[in-house]
Amino acid sequence: MKKLILKILIVALFLLAVPLSLLLVGFCTPAQYGETYYAELPAMYERLKRAEGKRIVVVGGSSVAFGLRGDLMEEAFEGYTVCPFGLYGSIGTKFMMDLAKDEIREGDIVLLLPEQGEQSLSLYFGAEHVLKAADGHFGLLSHVAYEDLGNLAGSFPAFVSQKYGYLLSGEPPVPTDVYARASFDENCMLVYDRPCNIMQGGVAPMEADFGTDVASAEFLGYVNEFARTLTRRGAQVLFGFAPLNVASLRAGTEESMIEAYRAHLAEQLCCEVMGTPLDYLFEREWFYDSNVHCNSAGAVVYTRRLVRDLKGCLGDDSPTEIELPEKPPLPAPEEEEGDDVHAGMFLYEADGDGLRIVGMTEEGKALVSVTVPVRAQGKRVTGFSAETFAGNSVVEEICLQSNIRSIEDGSFAGCSALKKLRMAPGQEPGRCNVFFALTEGAPYMKVYVERALLSAYANDYFWSRYADRLVGY
Repeated sequence: MKKLILKILIVALFLLAVPLSLLLVGFCTPAQYGETYYAELPAMYERLKRAEGKRIVVVGGSSVAFGLRGDLMEEAFEGYTVCPFGLYGSIGTKFMMDLAKDEIREGDIVLLLPEQGEQSLSLYFGAEHVLKAADGHFGLLSHVAYEDLGNLAGSFPAFVSQKYGYLLSGEPPVPTDVYARASFDENCMLVYDRPCNIMQGGVAPMEADFGTDVASAEFLGYVNEFARTLTRRGAQVLFGFAPLNVASLRAGTEESMIEAYRAHLAEQLCCEVMGTPLDYLFEREWFYDSNVHCNSAGAVVYTRRLVRDLKGCLGDDSPTEIELPEKPPLPAPEEEEGDDVHAGMFLYEADGDGLRIVGMTEEGKALVSVTVPVRAQGKRVTGFSAETFAGNSVVEEICLQSNIRSIEDGSFAGCSALKKLRMAPGQEPGRCNVFFALTEGAPYMKVYVERALLSAYANDYFWSRYADRLVGY
């Protein structure tokens, strides 16, 4: 009997030791994400807490960071401090509202500007990204809603594992591009120069939908609760729109559909809807690396539109004296060389001066390992459609080269044998955009990247959601 009790005690101590160890590593070791863009969220929160006087608080996702020129807005609304409160869509609009809510006070103007997508317009909570943003500032987690605590706890072991890996290596992630803490100034404004659109063809392969069901009923109810709470406190809440690349609109989208979406919001929300989405559809030249990220000139255009609509809501008929910048031209396609051994294994369609892959030949479908070519039929290959590999149960390895700048969601759906998606040597993560469903339908797929870039991929804006699938080579 004594031996049984001893065994039970040993097991109990072990079970207690595991979560205790996780908590110690997670909460009591040095922060590892202080140089990444994640670290800007605590800075935004501190600015919101400490800013005195009249304030305009802009809540949303990364389009706030990439699209808002707070200095221009402050010039337009003299006496106001602008507090940007949007960093990363994968954190979730809901948590940004939860985090801001307790710090809003009488006299504040709150602009809620979610991006046009199902994730941003839902009660999605990105626990793994919230943990990285809170690293070293864990007081932020006190704002996590009760219903999201289970998700937070479930993501904690993976967060600790990655953090511990950085601690052991002694090399925490230090980004050098726009997704770095150093890219923001002391007022939480993005100052990294973004001269032009760097996306393949100027648009990311992710369609924007304006169906009335895109914004979930639960999300709209949450916005109403948020707005009522802040209105009772003496603040004014306005619902508005993020910038959107007009080239990303779903085929068949008409102005009437967009106006119907706006009317639906106005009917469902208890706060005023500011402007119309039609005024926030901008040409591709004004964007940077996604369909909602403005380049430096585009940020001026977007801020100018926001200022004009906000003045209209406030009854301010003064002119908006923000000059429109010149439209940056799209960069010319880069001429690249690479391995074209499998060029004859694909089917193509014309894409401007180049070719886009739309499928594979029967011989190509039988390949276990295949390399996507840089050139075919004497022309450059601009990319591949989601249908190219989808449903291929034979291929085990797909090698991409530096000409591939984006991968559509669903591209590997049904690739049940796919084990390796190999990125080009030296291909930095920002040179190839991915979105929310890269690994969907490919349960065994790992993404192989050059070992020196492993940390960069794991902490990249687009690739970080696939950190558990990354392997260095």
